[in-house]
Amino acid sequence: MKNLRPKIQSGAILTTISILTLSGCSSGSGGDSGVLSLAVSDAAVQGITQVCIEFSEAEFKKAGSPNQVIVFDPPAKVDLLAYQGMNAAPLLTDETLEAGEYQWARLAVNAAQGAGGGAGAGMNDTDCAGSGSYVVTDSGAVHGLYIPSGGESGLKLNRGFTLPVGGGVDFVAEFDLMKSVHAPQGLDPDYIMRPVVHLFDRTETGSIAGEVSMELATQDLCKPAVFVYASGDIPDDDEDDGVMDSVDPITSAMVSMQGDGRFTYEIGPILAGTYDVAFSCDEDMPLEDETLNYVLSADNPVEVVNKSQATANFQ
Repeated sequence: MKNLRPKIQSGAILTTISILTLSGCSSGSGGDSGVLSLAVSDAAVQGITQVCIEFSEAEFKKAGSPNQVIVFDPPAKVDLLAYQGMNAAPLLTDETLEAGEYQWARLAVNAAQGAGGGAGAGMNDTDCAGSGSYVVTDSGAVHGLYIPSGGESGLKLNRGFTLPVGGGVDFVAEFDLMKSVHAPQGLDPDYIMRPVVHLFDRTETGSIAGEVSMELATQDLCKPAVFVYASGDIPDDDEDDGVMDSVDPITSAMVSMQGDGRFTYEIGPILAGTYDVAFSCDEDMPLEDETLNYVLSADNPVEVVNKSQATANFQ
């Protein structure tokens, strides 16, 4: 194995996204309009079986127009861990909004500190049956989820977008839970989420999937994960100075065992392009020496094509 120091960074548009509807209605006014669709997925996190987020309101700011608001009554809940890889939860489907240039969008969530999120949830629930926003750990423990300013200023998307007249846009927002969810000292029993979300245009993305050998995935104390890098960005540990440069992966995914005993993963959405894919047992990011052991896929470099799935296996 070689060494590298992955430190997850935002790969496409870094944002905390702004939209949700499983119920509710739009307040878009008359005039020329377009339609907006949004789905949400996540990059998984170790040690947690559910991440339930309760959304209360979405607001859109278009230059020169009143804000357009969607209120969710009752609030809409999504278990982010139920939607991984290219499996995304449809939140808005062809929602009508005024066409034009949008400056920002905002999503309000019910995720206050000490609010008792998760009350009523059980360890065997497959849906978000508890109140508010919360996480469930592998042991079955339920913890309220605190998202700073989530219900006040909300999660604000400061980068704008264009909604064409008579046309539409179709986004998918991927929450990077490895980086977002933490259990800091002093906040117990709550967990905290400082959302890191990549926003993608569905027409410009594909995915990467593959298998990891049992020999690699079941090493002692292994927390198997796969990391994706821009092609050629993984450092060469044979450099003359013997120093390993740090490298930031674009995204990552956990490896999980399937019912037939295979170990698999899926990463997506990811922008079309050429990538190197690496496997590591060190899911927890930098160790004390700030290095991680890794194995490169024999399929590198991996070419991701729009609306297609590329393969990268590890033996």
